[in-house]
Amino acid sequence: MSAPTTSPEVQKKRLLRLTIAHYRNENCSEKDMYEWGTKEHAVHAAAVHARHGIEGYAVHWSPSSFRNAAKTLNASLGDRWVVRDQDMWVEFWFRDMEQLSATAQDPDFQKLQAAEGPYASKIHVEASLGWVEQYVADGKVVNVTADGKPDFLSFEEMSTPPL
Repeated sequence: MSAPTTSPEVQKKRLLRLTIAHYRNENCSEKDMYEWGTKEHAVHAAAVHARHGIEGYAVHWSPSSFRNAAKTLNASLGDRWVVRDQDMWVEFWFRDMEQLSATAQDPDFQKLQAAEGPYASKIHVEASLGWVEQYVADGKVVNVTADGKPDFLSFEEMSTPPL
């Protein structure tokens, strides 16, 4: 039996998100990782991602002061969460895996990744791949029909593995 294929309708409607979570290198301060990630890496990586059709690229920073604030919030809400302890997450939004593959194979992107060593640890990197269903954008409800239903495809269509 062959693997299911992603239809053009699913590709158009489904926005994929890959999240990569990093710890900083043990010899790098939070500030130094941030300065490198913001001023040296992200600004150059953005151009590469856009060149290959990546629709969104963002870096989520979580220094220890924010992780501690999250732990305090969690405690006040009954300690039901696991507060993740990575220093940064990188998120990519795209429609098909070819866009991501082209980005990863781009020599400019490979040079950027090669320069990560002093800042981002290569140990315990975590990844998550899924799709995004956005319901509020710019303070307005989106992707909800006039009759109050979500405007997305069925689970069966949305959960077809991206190729």
